[in-house]
Amino acid sequence: MAYYPINLDLQNKKCIVVGGGAVAERKVISLLEFGGRIVVIAPELTPALKQLAKQGKVEHVSAEYQPGILQGAFLVIAATNERHVNEAVAEEAGHLGILVNVVDTPSLCNFFVPATVKRGDLIISVSTSGKSPALAKHIREKLETEFGPEFGMLADLLGAIREKVKAKYSNQHDRNSAYERIINSNVLALLAEGRSEEALEVAIKCI
Repeated sequence: MAYYPINLDLQNKKCIVVGGGAVAERKVISLLEFGGRIVVIAPELTPALKQLAKQGKVEHVSAEYQPGILQGAFLVIAATNERHVNEAVAEEAGHLGILVNVVDTPSLCNFFVPATVKRGDLIISVSTSGKSPALAKHIREKLETEFGPEFGMLADLLGAIREKVKAKYSNQHDRNSAYERIINSNVLALLAEGRSEEALEVAIKCI
């Protein structure tokens, strides 16, 4: 059965990654990008993770996983190469009601990390509900070529003029029409050319 898509606010929330290898490193970098407060539990770390810990960007608990160590976590990712450890992490997280993802073991997960294209605050995610990460990656790569940085800039622009639109139109249908006029104008092309002030002017005229 397909999983329900959801976006999580990770800002300053405790996110635990169990494991210190290359896969754990990728997970940590992604969590940091979305503002998580990261704790890495592992006896050894990759050079990149060591550097992040040295810089104070992640907290490193130099130890093997032990029951009780997940207390207070909002989200947990198990990324060790020991199945019994990953299973123990999933079991404890389940008892504690914590979101848990076990890399490459869908049956132990209660959420999956989608393949993601990030353009500023614009997030485009692709999920196969854990059935084929390779397919999700393939689709993500296509999306990366289609949606450039200007789409993130457009999201920012629309957010900046949102109050103007709300002030002018009390009806949601009229508000949606205003946004459609902006999106269908040449605003996106102007943003792609770095002409942000002109893009704002055009957007305001479209309102």
